Amino acid sequence: MRDWLDKITAGIAYLCSVFGIAVSQMTMEHWYFLSSIVLGVIMAGVNIWHKRNMQRIAKEKGVVINEAG
Repeated sequence: MRDWLDKITAGIAYLCSVFGIAVSQMTMEHWYFLSSIVLGVIMAGVNIWHKRNMQRIAKEKGVVINEAG
């Protein structure tokens, strides 16, 4: 059990080290690219959440939304 825990702890420490090295090597262009991807994924999630909420509200009020055409 203890050997298993040591392997997990060493793996976590290794991943933290790799993450630190990767972050320290990033240029401004890398940061811009990565932040654009993260922001795009967040906005897509917000858009899906908003669409589902609007559809739920429309359904509760009896409004039929035809998105097919």
